[in-house]
Amino acid sequence: MNHPDEFDYSILLANSIHEVKNSLNMLLNSVDQVLTISDEDGTTNNLFSQIQYEGKRVNDDLVGLLAIYRIQNEQYSINIDDYSVSDFLEENLEQHDTMIRHRKIEKKLDCENDLYWFFDRDLITGVLSNVINNLYKYTKNKIQVSAEKEDGYLVMRVKDNGPGYPEAMLIDHEEIDSQKSISFQNSNTGLGLYFSRLVAELHKNKGKSGYVTTTNDGIDGGGCFSLYLP
Repeated sequence: MNHPDEFDYSILLANSIHEVKNSLNMLLNSVDQVLTISDEDGTTNNLFSQIQYEGKRVNDDLVGLLAIYRIQNEQYSINIDDYSVSDFLEENLEQHDTMIRHRKIEKKLDCENDLYWFFDRDLITGVLSNVINNLYKYTKNKIQVSAEKEDGYLVMRVKDNGPGYPEAMLIDHEEIDSQKSISFQNSNTGLGLYFSRLVAELHKNKGKSGYVTTTNDGIDGGGCFSLYLP
């Protein structure tokens, strides 16, 4: 299996630092504009929304980098517990509620109230936060978050009605054993997918390991991110 350990960490870190720098620059430029313009036509609100998006993006990148470092250096002890999946997903969506409402994005949560599963709450929150924050930028106006049992796995899915994933970012579970490496040079979300794969693989049960897939089977041909936890 093409395990994340095989990636070139110098490329990972260099591109991640570059992303953080670009986001911080956009954040600072937006703050400057907020301080110098009026709120005619809702311009200030738009700028604050951009600030929030970039701030969350920087935070997600830094959280991911720190978690990766700790995991690879055996400094992270995975904390598995039993959670209500419906409550967990609802709480994660609420963290992005301000941005979702500002862009008038239609959100939908599809999960049975009696569905419970064992997983590391902090790690899975990091995965979902990264995915939902990216969809805020790319979706047209719809986001759907769902969870269900499937072949002995809990499957959490995040779909949108945007342009979908580019070919280089599509991950098919049937090809995982010979999976092509994620390109950190060409994909500005390579860190997020790397982190998601690493987190998924940390979840093991009865000889099975977690995994992720990315397809364009979302809403109206948009992206669909799926996280499988055994």
